[in-house]
Amino acid sequence: MPVSGSVEEDDEHDSKDTVLQKYFLLEWKLVKSLLDDIVSNQQVSDLSSVHKIRSIMDKYQQQGELLEPYLESIVSPLMHIIRTRTIELGFESDEILEIINPICIIIYTLVTVCGYKAVIKFFPHQVSDLELAVSLLEKCHGANSVTSLRQESKGEMEAKCVMLLWLSILVLVPFDISSVDTSIASSHELGELELAPLVLRILKFSKDYLSNAGPMRTMAGLVLSKLLSRPDMPMAFTSFIEWTHEVLSSGTDDMSSHFQLLGAVEALAAIFKAGCRKGLMDVVSTVWADVSLLEKSGTAAHSPLLRKYLVKLTQRIGLTCLPPRSPAWCYVGRTSSLGENVSLNASKRADQCTHYENIDSVKPEERAKLP
Repeated sequence: MPVSGSVEEDDEHDSKDTVLQKYFLLEWKLVKSLLDDIVSNQQVSDLSSVHKIRSIMDKYQQQGELLEPYLESIVSPLMHIIRTRTIELGFESDEILEIINPICIIIYTLVTVCGYKAVIKFFPHQVSDLELAVSLLEKCHGANSVTSLRQESKGEMEAKCVMLLWLSILVLVPFDISSVDTSIASSHELGELELAPLVLRILKFSKDYLSNAGPMRTMAGLVLSKLLSRPDMPMAFTSFIEWTHEVLSSGTDDMSSHFQLLGAVEALAAIFKAGCRKGLMDVVSTVWADVSLLEKSGTAAHSPLLRKYLVKLTQRIGLTCLPPRSPAWCYVGRTSSLGENVSLNASKRADQCTHYENIDSVKPEERAKLP
């Protein structure tokens, strides 16, 4: 008992980092040494170190919150390597994929353990990274996975997932995307009905990933929900709704079309979660007509996953159609003059004092009759 008491007393006086390293991630020294080797070499020199880190992280699948204190020290330097080496070598170089693929295996393992929302907080999000991430994802998009076994993966699938997650942050830049698109010549201005080439590139490979059976489908839907919910993307949003209408009403039963159908419904559900009600109300009738027909079809009857996505989309359409309700509390508009505000508060206090004086002046027997 005295020993355990002294240990608890030491824990109270130790720093937070010391306690975390002592109890939570017991293998942190090994992980830290492997990460330091990757950072010093600016690439993964031995693929076995990546598999060793992944095997350690996999132990925390049921308790991913224990890894969260370490995420910044793991994710930030690895994403910095991806960014700097891409700038140095250029995305056209074949060597760049050999560098980023093993690194993305580590990052994607953290995504599966801790969830993407906890990991993407430590991704770089400079405006100049938008074109970089799009070009890098197009480079990864052209590479095919050598094997479908996770243990033998070289990082092709993981790189695509990480790039899509990175892009889901970068499309939220607080500027018009056409203003950061260097492919637009300075002498050429886009017409009112034209989309920026950068937006068209994002839409193209996002639609391709919606037909994928892997996790890229969900992440492509996330990218589309962030991109198309921007206030400067009404034309792209309308174009995508027309494309989903064709997919949902196609009625084909082959395998590739089924995965595309799943991706389209999942993307619509993500858009109705992230989008603004004002913009969504314009397309509710079209989407609801397609969903109601699809729910009664034989395709939905034979696909539990499709029914799940349809229920999710139906729920979010219903929430969108509910009439808006203003909160009970609201900020009261005040005048811009300090003197008027002071006099207004003074008059309110005077009225309250007069009210209380009137109550005090009432006789006790009459006061008892007051409501």
